[in-house]
Amino acid sequence: MKTNALDSFVSDGGFVIEDIEVKGFMRYLERSTIGFPHKFTVITGRTGSGKTSILDAITFALYRRTSRIDLPNVKIENICQQGGYVKITFYQGSDRYEVTRGLTSSGSSYVTLRINGTSINGTIQEIDAKMQDIIGLDYVGFRNSTFVRQDEMRELGAQTGAQRLEIFQKLFRLETFERAQDIAAEKLNRVLMDIGAMQSALGVMREQHSRLPEKEEEYFLLKKDIECERRRLNELEKTIAANECSLEELKGRHEEFLEARGKEAEVSRALAGLEMKIAKFHEDNLKTQKLKRLVSRLAMETRDYELLQTEWDVLKEKEQKVASIQKQKQIYEVQIRQAEADYKREFDELSARYNVQKSRLDRITTDIDKETAFSLLKSEGALGERIARIDLELEWLKGNEDLVTRLKREQGDTKRELGEVSLQTKKIDVDSFVRSEIQEGLKHIQNDMQRKQEGYHEKIRGIREEIQGIQAEIDAIGFESHEENRLNEIQQLLNIKRQKKGELDRIRGELEICKDYDALIEDLTGQKTQKEFELKDLRDSLRRLQEYETQYRAVESELRKLKERRRELDGIIHGREGEMKQLTKEIENLQNIGEQIRELEDELKKLQETSEVLLLLKDKIFHKKGIVKHSVDQLLPHLAAESSSNLSDLTDGRFNKVWLRSYEANNRYGIRIEVEGPDGIFHDVQEFSGGEKTQINASLRFAIAKELASMPQVGKSFGRMKTLFIDEGDLGSLDTEISRELFVKKLFDMGRFFDKVILITHLTEVAEKFPARIRVDMTPEGKSKMEVEDGL
Repeated sequence: MKTNALDSFVSDGGFVIEDIEVKGFMRYLERSTIGFPHKFTVITGRTGSGKTSILDAITFALYRRTSRIDLPNVKIENICQQGGYVKITFYQGSDRYEVTRGLTSSGSSYVTLRINGTSINGTIQEIDAKMQDIIGLDYVGFRNSTFVRQDEMRELGAQTGAQRLEIFQKLFRLETFERAQDIAAEKLNRVLMDIGAMQSALGVMREQHSRLPEKEEEYFLLKKDIECERRRLNELEKTIAANECSLEELKGRHEEFLEARGKEAEVSRALAGLEMKIAKFHEDNLKTQKLKRLVSRLAMETRDYELLQTEWDVLKEKEQKVASIQKQKQIYEVQIRQAEADYKREFDELSARYNVQKSRLDRITTDIDKETAFSLLKSEGALGERIARIDLELEWLKGNEDLVTRLKREQGDTKRELGEVSLQTKKIDVDSFVRSEIQEGLKHIQNDMQRKQEGYHEKIRGIREEIQGIQAEIDAIGFESHEENRLNEIQQLLNIKRQKKGELDRIRGELEICKDYDALIEDLTGQKTQKEFELKDLRDSLRRLQEYETQYRAVESELRKLKERRRELDGIIHGREGEMKQLTKEIENLQNIGEQIRELEDELKKLQETSEVLLLLKDKIFHKKGIVKHSVDQLLPHLAAESSSNLSDLTDGRFNKVWLRSYEANNRYGIRIEVEGPDGIFHDVQEFSGGEKTQINASLRFAIAKELASMPQVGKSFGRMKTLFIDEGDLGSLDTEISRELFVKKLFDMGRFFDKVILITHLTEVAEKFPARIRVDMTPEGKSKMEVEDGL
């Protein structure tokens, strides 16, 4: 079951860890899971094996932060691999929570949250905010309340008073007041800058407002100028009206003049066009006569074109036939050359093989071939068997002298024959079997050479017969050299005559569209005469109307000047009216500036009051001598009493008084830590031995842890925590077994204030005192691994 209501679960109570699972985180590359079922647990292992990384895993899962990521240039990808994650299970009150944070296989961040087995949906930011609401603390508050790191234990007594004060501020979140002081200083600077800017603005505005009387005087003078120009404009309007009446009376004659002048221009253009056409037709008529003479000459020169084309077609056809047959002949000639080359190459290869085998045969020394060798070996074996058989028969028939005599004679003959055969078999060697093989190979090569030669001659004979037949066809067509020359000659003539024939067709086409220019010229000449008479009449009318046109143009020119003057006066009046509007706006703005000056003066007074308050906060309230010192002074008495009790337990009563107090020297503030020594005198913690200093530091840090764990919930800074992690605790400086036992005893005593107390240490003798132990080791490959030791 899933829900989208992130605020549906609200838990009270402190953080109690149950178990942790890691994979691909820092050096924990393989999946490892450990639980914390007991109240007291120790995590042990050699230095550098990855024990402290467990604390980083917890804050990574809860807050996406670790002591490594807090360092510069360290990112989440540097401590968590792709596919890696950390899963934490814990209780807050009666509710069980399970949070898993890591990187997907593609490198994307994710976080999941389950509350009492129910998955909670939301973005990473929403779930992170929900986690802080559940735990009740932010990252720093959780770390201070839950972890006691090794450096914190050591630094309390090792640092200067000012540095101790900084550690107290860090643990109890008093650095908030330093940040508040910085904020107040920053705000004060901004307010002072605003005051300076406002004072500068007021100076500028007051200087602007001082120009108000001058602008009001300028407005009055400009208004008088506009009234004067308007009177001049009225007089000009009357003069324009009189001239417009005169122009209207002359308008009829002016229109007659314009009409006559337009017709005169039109007739002049028509007359010029007629003259151009007549000249053009005369020119075209001369070109036409020239083209007709050229047509006659070209027709005479191309009259035999068709006869030549027919003769060329016949010869060209014969040439193409002969060329086609010649190509076939050339193909066969190529085949002959190819066959000769193939035959020579194959025959040479066979000859080379023959010579190689013949050379091998000549190098063989024995004259016994394979068949003879087999026969001799067979005979030698048979003779040996025969001698052996006779020996047996002699043994069997030794009582029969006649048979024994014959057998011995046969035995002697057989042994002599075996001796002769053995002399021959001694000549048998490897060459005897190779000789036959080579001789057989030579016969095969000779047969192949013979077949190649016969095939070559047969193929050449067939190709040559084809070539003879093709040559007969060529001879039958009879395309001789004189016919070839005639074909080339006709080709050249046709090229020339074809060009001339094309020119002839083009000119004939031009002549077909030519007109009867003589008739056209006669008609245009009559039109020209008529237009000349019409033009004379129009020019006489223009001379009569010219006097009226002169009067019209004079009145029109005067009227144009009067109107131009009117436009100038209008422009002057409009410009000055615009200036007057602008002056009106400027006067209004200056009047508004007066009101703004009064408002800014009131605001400046408020800012000056605010700056006094911020200065007080910066230098008095949030300063170390203010709230910080007061808060520390309130904490120190209770911490001193608790530390004294803790120190008595840790030293078995040897030291039992711790004095904590703040101080100021040379404008620097700090905390003094002094302990009463065996001599009854209080000494600074720096004066004690290393082991004693560790006990003092532990007594104070245990007191601080108890104080932090018991403080009420205050925002995200403080809250009730029920799990305490102690990282090393500087136990290595405790040089006696008793001091370590007392430290562990005091640590067990802290169980009164915490549900889970978990110590991280590399000291085996300390780890053995815990009922629950977790071992962290480093593999040869550099991987950290966790395992539960016997006893859990």
